[in-house]
Amino acid sequence: MEELLLKIGNYSKEEIDALKNVAKKMALPKSTVFFRGESVFNRLYFLESGIVRSYRLIDGEDFTYFFFFQNEFVVDFESFLKDEKSPFFFETLEDSTVFCFEKKDIYMLYDLYPKFEKIGRIMAENAYLSAASRLKQYQTDSLKSRYLRLMEKNPSLLQKIPQHYVASYLGVKPQSLSRIKAEISGKKY
Repeated sequence: MEELLLKIGNYSKEEIDALKNVAKKMALPKSTVFFRGESVFNRLYFLESGIVRSYRLIDGEDFTYFFFFQNEFVVDFESFLKDEKSPFFFETLEDSTVFCFEKKDIYMLYDLYPKFEKIGRIMAENAYLSAASRLKQYQTDSLKSRYLRLMEKNPSLLQKIPQHYVASYLGVKPQSLSRIKAEISGKKY
Protein backbone atom coordinates (compact mmCIF):
# COMPACT_ATOMS: atom_id res chain seq x y z
CA MET A 1 0.00 0.00 0.00
CA GLU A 2 2.86 2.32 0.83
CA GLU A 3 4.36 1.83 -2.65
CA LEU A 4 1.04 2.77 -4.26
CA LEU A 5 0.84 5.96 -2.20
CA LEU A 6 4.33 6.94 -3.26
CA LYS A 7 3.39 6.39 -6.93
CA ILE A 8 0.27 8.53 -6.60
CA GLY A 9 1.88 11.43 -4.76
CA ASN A 10 4.48 12.60 -2.33
CA TYR A 11 2.99 11.54 1.01
CA SER A 12 4.82 12.31 4.23
CA LYS A 13 5.66 9.73 6.86
CA GLU A 14 2.97 11.32 9.06
CA GLU A 15 0.33 10.87 6.34
CA ILE A 16 1.35 7.27 5.64
CA ASP A 17 1.33 6.49 9.37
CA ALA A 18 -2.15 8.03 9.72
CA LEU A 19 -3.41 5.80 6.92
CA LYS A 20 -1.81 2.72 8.48
CA ASN A 21 -3.38 3.57 11.84
CA VAL A 22 -6.92 3.33 10.46
CA ALA A 23 -6.27 0.32 8.22
CA LYS A 24 -7.22 -3.12 9.39
CA LYS A 25 -5.17 -5.82 7.66
CA MET A 26 -7.13 -9.00 6.99
CA ALA A 27 -6.13 -12.38 5.60
CA LEU A 28 -9.10 -13.86 3.74
CA PRO A 29 -9.02 -17.52 2.70
CA LYS A 30 -10.14 -18.57 -0.77
CA SER A 31 -13.95 -18.60 -1.23
CA THR A 32 -14.62 -16.11 1.57
CA VAL A 33 -17.69 -13.97 0.94
CA PHE A 34 -16.68 -10.87 2.90
CA PHE A 35 -19.51 -8.61 1.77
CA ARG A 36 -23.10 -9.69 1.24
CA GLY A 37 -25.61 -7.93 -1.00
CA GLU A 38 -28.46 -5.95 0.52
CA SER A 39 -26.06 -4.13 2.84
CA VAL A 40 -24.55 -0.66 2.54
CA PHE A 41 -20.91 -0.75 1.41
CA ASN A 42 -19.48 1.43 4.19
CA ARG A 43 -15.94 0.12 3.95
CA LEU A 44 -13.23 0.35 1.37
CA TYR A 45 -10.79 -2.50 0.78
CA PHE A 46 -7.35 -2.32 -0.74
CA LEU A 47 -6.32 -5.67 -2.22
CA GLU A 48 -2.69 -6.29 -1.33
CA SER A 49 -2.71 -9.79 -2.81
CA GLY A 50 -5.20 -12.21 -4.30
CA ILE A 51 -8.27 -11.96 -6.53
CA VAL A 52 -11.77 -10.84 -5.62
CA ARG A 53 -14.91 -11.07 -7.70
CA SER A 54 -18.14 -9.19 -7.25
CA TYR A 55 -21.37 -10.83 -8.32
CA ARG A 56 -25.14 -10.57 -8.13
CA LEU A 57 -27.71 -13.21 -7.46
CA ILE A 58 -30.75 -12.82 -9.72
CA ASP A 59 -33.51 -15.41 -9.44
CA GLY A 60 -31.00 -17.74 -7.80
CA GLU A 61 -28.49 -17.40 -10.66
CA ASP A 62 -24.99 -16.03 -10.07
CA PHE A 63 -23.80 -13.22 -12.42
CA THR A 64 -20.18 -12.05 -12.18
CA TYR A 65 -19.93 -8.28 -12.36
CA PHE A 66 -16.24 -7.50 -11.85
CA PHE A 67 -12.83 -8.90 -10.93
CA PHE A 68 -10.38 -7.07 -8.66
CA PHE A 69 -6.66 -7.80 -8.65
CA GLN A 70 -3.58 -6.96 -6.58
CA ASN A 71 -3.13 -3.25 -5.78
CA GLU A 72 -6.72 -2.33 -6.61
CA PHE A 73 -9.41 -0.85 -4.42
CA VAL A 74 -12.38 -3.17 -3.87
CA VAL A 75 -15.69 -1.39 -3.43
CA ASP A 76 -19.20 -0.97 -4.78
CA PHE A 77 -18.55 2.71 -5.34
CA GLU A 78 -22.20 3.63 -5.92
CA SER A 79 -23.30 2.09 -2.62
CA PHE A 80 -20.32 3.65 -0.85
CA LEU A 81 -21.10 7.16 -2.14
CA LYS A 82 -24.89 7.07 -1.84
CA ASP A 83 -25.19 5.07 1.41
CA GLU A 84 -27.64 2.77 -0.37
CA LYS A 85 -27.79 -1.01 -0.23
CA SER A 86 -25.56 -2.80 -2.69
CA PRO A 87 -26.88 -5.68 -4.80
CA PHE A 88 -23.41 -7.23 -4.98
CA PHE A 89 -21.59 -9.95 -3.09
CA PHE A 90 -17.77 -9.89 -2.86
CA GLU A 91 -15.83 -13.15 -2.69
CA THR A 92 -12.16 -14.11 -2.71
CA LEU A 93 -11.14 -16.44 -5.56
CA GLU A 94 -7.83 -17.26 -3.94
CA ASP A 95 -6.24 -16.61 -0.57
CA SER A 96 -6.16 -12.83 -0.33
CA THR A 97 -4.87 -10.07 1.89
CA VAL A 98 -6.76 -6.80 2.16
CA PHE A 99 -6.55 -3.58 4.09
CA CYS A 100 -9.98 -2.53 5.30
CA PHE A 101 -10.89 1.13 5.85
CA GLU A 102 -14.10 2.32 7.50
CA LYS A 103 -15.86 5.09 5.59
CA LYS A 104 -15.82 7.40 8.63
CA ASP A 105 -12.03 6.98 8.86
CA ILE A 106 -11.56 7.76 5.18
CA TYR A 107 -13.50 11.02 5.53
CA MET A 108 -11.58 11.87 8.67
CA LEU A 109 -8.33 11.42 6.71
CA TYR A 110 -9.71 13.67 3.95
CA ASP A 111 -10.30 16.38 6.57
CA LEU A 112 -6.94 16.00 8.29
CA TYR A 113 -4.83 15.41 5.17
CA PRO A 114 -6.45 16.88 2.04
CA LYS A 115 -3.90 15.09 -0.18
CA PHE A 116 -5.82 11.87 0.49
CA GLU A 117 -8.72 13.31 -1.50
CA LYS A 118 -6.56 12.67 -4.58
CA ILE A 119 -6.85 8.92 -3.94
CA GLY A 120 -10.63 9.29 -3.74
CA ARG A 121 -10.67 11.23 -7.01
CA ILE A 122 -8.50 8.61 -8.73
CA MET A 123 -10.81 5.84 -7.47
CA ALA A 124 -13.87 7.70 -8.77
CA GLU A 125 -12.23 8.31 -12.14
CA ASN A 126 -11.21 4.67 -12.46
CA ALA A 127 -14.68 3.44 -11.46
CA TYR A 128 -16.28 5.69 -14.07
CA LEU A 129 -13.83 4.74 -16.84
CA SER A 130 -14.21 1.05 -16.08
CA ALA A 131 -18.02 1.21 -16.18
CA ALA A 132 -18.05 3.32 -19.36
CA SER A 133 -15.58 0.99 -21.09
CA ARG A 134 -17.54 -2.10 -20.13
CA LEU A 135 -20.81 -0.59 -21.37
CA LYS A 136 -19.24 0.36 -24.72
CA GLN A 137 -17.79 -3.13 -25.10
CA TYR A 138 -21.18 -4.77 -24.54
CA GLN A 139 -22.81 -2.43 -27.01
CA THR A 140 -20.27 -2.66 -29.82
CA ASP A 141 -17.73 -5.48 -29.40
CA SER A 142 -18.11 -9.12 -30.27
CA LEU A 143 -17.62 -11.79 -27.63
CA LYS A 144 -14.27 -12.61 -29.21
CA SER A 145 -13.13 -8.98 -28.91
CA ARG A 146 -14.30 -8.71 -25.29
CA TYR A 147 -12.54 -11.96 -24.42
CA LEU A 148 -9.28 -10.88 -26.09
CA ARG A 149 -9.38 -7.50 -24.33
CA LEU A 150 -9.91 -9.22 -20.98
CA MET A 151 -7.01 -11.59 -21.62
CA GLU A 152 -4.79 -8.71 -22.73
CA LYS A 153 -5.51 -6.87 -19.49
CA ASN A 154 -5.07 -9.98 -17.31
CA PRO A 155 -3.12 -12.71 -19.15
CA SER A 156 -3.13 -15.13 -16.22
CA LEU A 157 -6.87 -14.74 -15.67
CA LEU A 158 -7.99 -18.13 -16.95
CA GLN A 159 -5.34 -19.93 -14.94
CA LYS A 160 -6.66 -18.49 -11.69
CA ILE A 161 -10.40 -17.99 -12.25
CA PRO A 162 -12.93 -20.72 -13.03
CA GLN A 163 -14.13 -20.51 -16.63
CA HIS A 164 -17.80 -20.22 -15.64
CA TYR A 165 -17.00 -16.96 -13.77
CA VAL A 166 -15.18 -15.56 -16.82
CA ALA A 167 -18.11 -16.58 -19.05
CA SER A 168 -20.57 -14.94 -16.65
CA TYR A 169 -18.48 -11.75 -16.62
CA LEU A 170 -18.55 -11.72 -20.43
CA GLY A 171 -22.30 -12.32 -20.42
CA VAL A 172 -22.28 -15.77 -22.06
CA LYS A 173 -22.62 -19.43 -21.16
CA PRO A 174 -19.40 -21.44 -20.62
CA GLN A 175 -20.00 -23.35 -23.88
CA SER A 176 -19.88 -20.10 -25.89
CA LEU A 177 -16.66 -19.12 -24.18
CA SER A 178 -15.20 -22.55 -24.99
CA ARG A 179 -16.05 -22.04 -28.67
CA ILE A 180 -14.35 -18.64 -28.74
CA LYS A 181 -11.27 -20.01 -27.00
CA ALA A 182 -11.11 -22.88 -29.50
CA GLU A 183 -11.50 -20.45 -32.41
CA ILE A 184 -8.69 -18.27 -31.10
CA SER A 185 -6.37 -21.23 -30.61
CA GLY A 186 -7.29 -22.57 -34.07
CA LYS A 187 -8.82 -25.79 -32.81
CA LYS A 188 -12.15 -27.29 -33.76
CA TYR A 189 -14.77 -27.16 -31.06
